Amino acid sequence: MRLLMALWLVLVASIAAAAPVDDVLATDRAFAAMAKAKGARAAFTEYADADAVMFRAGVGPVKGLEAIGRVFEEPPAATPVWDPEAADVAASGDLAYSWGQFTWTPVADGPLAGKPPFTGYYVSIWKRQRDGRWKWVVDLGVPAPPRPR
Repeated sequence: MRLLMALWLVLVASIAAAAPVDDVLATDRAFAAMAKAKGARAAFTEYADADAVMFRAGVGPVKGLEAIGRVFEEPPAATPVWDPEAADVAASGDLAYSWGQFTWTPVADGPLAGKPPFTGYYVSIWKRQRDGRWKWVVDLGVPAPPRPR
């Protein structure tokens, strides 16, 4: 009976630990979906913490919502697509990170038309807000060729 109870507690703890990671992954995927649907400026400013810092090749560090919004062209020159590959949440439950591969594809009639997509990897550090939502506080993207499939 004690063994059964111990196994039950391990199972419950595993499920409880997975829930915050799933929340971070879901937030990152919603962030990506908004970027694809409404543009990078709208998504990056909506999902950023007020004190967010963004690092990009040739741009870095960009601090605060207003400055982050100014980084992105309107109309957009490229459309971003990404999907997190993994995430983890601190034991305190208030900080997390996610990472994955990204692609920025030039829009057909934009200033980058005809150029190849820009690819790389990103890591986002997330902070749980008082209302329970996750917002990114640090976002870093580095260029890299796409991973062979």
